Amino acid sequence: MTASLTDDTAAPAASRWAFLRWLIPAAFLLLTGWLVWRELTSFDLTQVQRTLVAVPTVKALGIAVFALIAVGLTGLVDLRIARWLKLNVRAGELLHLALIANALSNTVNLSGAMGAGVRLMGLNGRGIDLPRTATLIGMQALSLPLGLSVLVAIAIFTGNLPLIPGTATRWLALAVLVAASLYLPLYFVLTRQRRLMRWLPAEQPLPSLALRLELSAISLLDWLLAGATLYVCLNVSGAAVTPLELLGAFAGASVLGLVSLVPGGLGVFDGLLLLALGQTHDQAAIVSGLFLFRLAYYLLPLFVGLYLGSGLLVDRLPQLARLRERLAGHPLYGLLQLPAGLLADLGIRLLAIFTFAAGVLLLASAAIPGLHDRLRAAGQYLSLLTLESSYWLSVLTGVLLLGLARGIDGRLRMAYRLTQFVLAFSALLALAKGLHFGEALFLLGVAALLRSRKSAFSQRAMPLGSFTTAGWIAGLLAVVVVFFAVGVAAVLGDDSFDLFYVGFSEHSSRLARGLVAAALGVAVYLIWQSFAVRRPAPPAPLRRELEEARELYRQHGGGEFGHLSFMGDKSLFWAGDRQAVVAYGTIRDRLVALGSPCGSEAAVSRAILDFRRFADSQNSVPVFYEVLEPELSRFHDHGFDLFKLGELATIKLEEFSLAGKRWEDLRQAVNRSAKENLRFELHEPPFDTALLSDVQQVSDTWLADKGGSEKGFSLGRFDPAYMSWGPLALVYHGERLVAFANVLPPYGRNGTVSVDLMRHVPDAPRSSMDFLFARVMQWGQEQKFSRFSLGMAPLSNVGANPYARINERLAALAFRYGNSRYNYQGIRRYKEKFRPDWTGSYLAYPRGIWVPGLLVDVAALVGGGYRKLLKG
Repeated sequence: MTASLTDDTAAPAASRWAFLRWLIPAAFLLLTGWLVWRELTSFDLTQVQRTLVAVPTVKALGIAVFALIAVGLTGLVDLRIARWLKLNVRAGELLHLALIANALSNTVNLSGAMGAGVRLMGLNGRGIDLPRTATLIGMQALSLPLGLSVLVAIAIFTGNLPLIPGTATRWLALAVLVAASLYLPLYFVLTRQRRLMRWLPAEQPLPSLALRLELSAISLLDWLLAGATLYVCLNVSGAAVTPLELLGAFAGASVLGLVSLVPGGLGVFDGLLLLALGQTHDQAAIVSGLFLFRLAYYLLPLFVGLYLGSGLLVDRLPQLARLRERLAGHPLYGLLQLPAGLLADLGIRLLAIFTFAAGVLLLASAAIPGLHDRLRAAGQYLSLLTLESSYWLSVLTGVLLLGLARGIDGRLRMAYRLTQFVLAFSALLALAKGLHFGEALFLLGVAALLRSRKSAFSQRAMPLGSFTTAGWIAGLLAVVVVFFAVGVAAVLGDDSFDLFYVGFSEHSSRLARGLVAAALGVAVYLIWQSFAVRRPAPPAPLRRELEEARELYRQHGGGEFGHLSFMGDKSLFWAGDRQAVVAYGTIRDRLVALGSPCGSEAAVSRAILDFRRFADSQNSVPVFYEVLEPELSRFHDHGFDLFKLGELATIKLEEFSLAGKRWEDLRQAVNRSAKENLRFELHEPPFDTALLSDVQQVSDTWLADKGGSEKGFSLGRFDPAYMSWGPLALVYHGERLVAFANVLPPYGRNGTVSVDLMRHVPDAPRSSMDFLFARVMQWGQEQKFSRFSLGMAPLSNVGANPYARINERLAALAFRYGNSRYNYQGIRRYKEKFRPDWTGSYLAYPRGIWVPGLLVDVAALVGGGYRKLLKG
């Protein structure tokens, strides 16, 4: 009853907090927006654009480097706490992890969950236990506001409070600031109370006075560096703000930004600073400075954090998987979900965004009139023809980069190479069209980042019909449409417009010619994507490859299906050292391997992984069809799910004899064969033309009688080239050939002999096939072969267990009630009378694939394609 009451009261409380979690940020944003709108009525957006364009490239780069250093030094708090906890983590690794966590939490704070989640994953991945990890997270969160509390106290005592209009709002802001200034003394008092710090490990002492002073000093340094970054941004933008004047505005806006619960204080922090400083300084300069500050201190570190964080998680995926299992029931586990989902391979996605941004930058620099002032300056060094052609080509390359971003996102190797070239060429064009040094540096920076992840671009193809591709193309078209809209507006507003007039000041004419380049860029990209990124057709195996595969089978074994490689309808995939081979076919986006890889024991497991990587590089789904029970652990270890297809029946040839009840049917067939004048012959290749002609005639007659057509993949078909790879078992009625089967020879020491095609003419004596069957088994016994395969009984023993998966239970219904379509039970009964050993046969497929659809694909592959399957 108590637990029930607790749950009943906790639910409304959680609901109220969730409501406040959205209400508080919305209220702060609305209040700030209303104050800014009321007080700042004469805002000049065009002047902001001019101010931003006028910022020198070298100074902008210097601000970016300074901001990255400032964010990086925030990790000193983590380092000092880690030393207090005696964590066995190197300082460089800890600062690296802190940079990622702080860069993300600055922008995507979510009540501290982002930074805490990244620290939790990173430290646990390095073997730090959960109690000490949680202690570091808690102490870091408590220490973060200490420096801001000091700044607020200084601002109050020096009288440098932010200028906030309105008596009520001024007093409200003052009350919040006074409360913030009291955080520092409260921290020193409350952290000495063991009952309040009971979340510390039992053996960990309370933080000493020296430690708390050090953390306060480091936190103060962090906030001073953040304020210094803002100060430099404002002054570079032309807002001559004094340090003391900025102190109060920065401290007040930071406190209210934190209290607002808005991630990064976005909107609240900026609006309050604009409100406090915009009354005494140029508003355009303040907005430009805030924009630069957001780029340098928030956006740039965010990109760096995402880039570094993606590599951090990719390197530790096995540890993270184990960590998730270990923390599944822990309350802190929820912290893992968002950071893991956000960072799990965002590095490449981020590079794709950068590539897209490079394209946007090239089109924006071509469309904004203010940037064309540089053309006049560049005209002192470059000819007008160079400037015009560079401008036109930069629009073309900009559109190409918009499209190539999709290939970068898809890890396409060809897109990587082309993007590297286009970025380098675009950087030269940026200089040639108007000395845009900042633009050129950004393009070269993106190229360098791509180069650092060169090994990640292993894909040879990507899907053209996916929602992801559609989204990227929609983005490309949206940017180009905006560029066209700007261009058309410029042309319509220029009464003196002349498309073919060339001059330094003729922006409208130049932009109109750029529209042609943009249209050409879209056409070129779409044509390239349509033809260059499709999956390559799998190569047909060469004769020498098949000979090499046969030698491998003889040495290490060919499994149940190795001989079917010689049909020539399957491609051969060789493991890296050519010690294992996989025979596979393709249908839609599936690469379907027949059986397990064949090769040395050590190479087989590696071949499974290599084949999966090969399929990934083709953006295809790797599937292994008819994998037998002894091999299942290999596929499970490589992340495959399993679906039971049926059971394979095999007989130990040492037990074979025509005596006894077990072999009664075969004995009777052999006895009748003499009366029916049947004769058995077994021929080894090569075969003469006359024999193959007789065999083909029997095969064609059998197909015509059955009303069927040749199959493939896992079922043999008549083909003289295929027949030449193994013996032929023949049954003659007198001198006439009436039945045949091609024998699948065993490979390796414990190989299994079997038959593939078993065909006969309609008027063959009734005992012909059983007679052939018996003689082949006798021949195998004479050759000292160990086993004979009777083939598979489809859906046998599938889904018989009430706890079986739903797909297998549905398959069991087909086994019970589907005899009208396929004689499942009859096949099982026929093979059962020989009392064989049954071995489960499975389909191995990546998790998340819809099994019924996969089975239809395999059926189409066996049947020769969907067209033949649908025609029947």
